[in-house]
Parts: sequence; C-alpha cells; structure tokens
Amino acid sequence: MASLKKFNDAVEKIASIGLVCFMAVMAVTIPITVFSRYVLRNTPIWTDETALFSLAWASMLGAAVGLRKGYQVGIRSLVEKAPKILSAAMQIFGYLFMILLFCVLVYFGLRQTITNMRQLSPALQIPMGIPYLALPLCFLIMLLFTVEEALGFLHGLGPGSAGGKEA
Repeated sequence: MASLKKFNDAVEKIASIGLVCFMAVMAVTIPITVFSRYVLRNTPIWTDETALFSLAWASMLGAAVGLRKGYQVGIRSLVEKAPKILSAAMQIFGYLFMILLFCVLVYFGLRQTITNMRQLSPALQIPMGIPYLALPLCFLIMLLFTVEEALGFLHGLGPGSAGGKEA
C-alpha cells in the first residue's frame, strides 16, 4: 500500500507538471492564433492544432489530478445516512464500478490510440495516436488513483483519507 502511494505521488507530480506545460502551450498558442487571424489576416497552420491537442492532454491530466485531490463531484448524503454496513457496501460497489469503468476506458482508449498511429495530423504531421494517447494514459492514472483509494478504504483508513485527501 505504501509503495502504491509513493508511486501515485510521483505520477501525480508528473501529471501536474504535464498539466501546467499543456496549459502554458495553450496560453501561448491561442493568443498567437487570434492575433494572426484578426490582425495579420494570416493564421499559422500549426497553432489551432497545437492548442487543440494541448487542450485534450490538459483536460485528461486535469481530470486525473482532480480525481486524486478529491475534486470530483459526488453525492455523499445517501452514503453518510445509511447504516454502517450498507454505507461500506455502497462505497465498495462504487470503487469496483470505477475500477471496472477505468479498465474498459483504458482498453478502448488503447485500441483507438493504436488505430490512429498510422494517421498523421494535417498541420503538425504527427501521428494522431499522440493526442489520442491522452485517453488511455490518463484513464490508467485514474485507475491507479482509484485502486489506491479503494485499498485505503479497505484497510480501514476510511473514505477520502487515501491520496492525500482530508477526511
């Protein structure tokens, strides 16, 4: 459990750095696009695609980091008001559902990524699998974070105490 937490801490740090980098790319390319389009009347062909691919990566990395930090929306009132055994069962069911969902999303995301590796993007001429890779990679990160939280719950740490969240 401790090794998974250490690993996930490192993954979260890398994902956070990636998120900041992709946001920075968008913060630079979008104004260039707007300025070029409306002032120079000549938009560079690479800016739209770069901003779009950066948005895809930033969105997925942001979702993964947000999951680890507990920023996802949840309705806890039913779980909190239920008897202890039913509350624990609902939480376990929720973790199992999320783990299964992330496994399915990783699988289909990988299939889509592999399929799109042969196609090149129109402007940047990079394999389209690179922007698509954000899906399986970030769903895998979310899977790891969810497994850590589920194990923390099962080991009696309680909901939300795994992954650095406050109880």
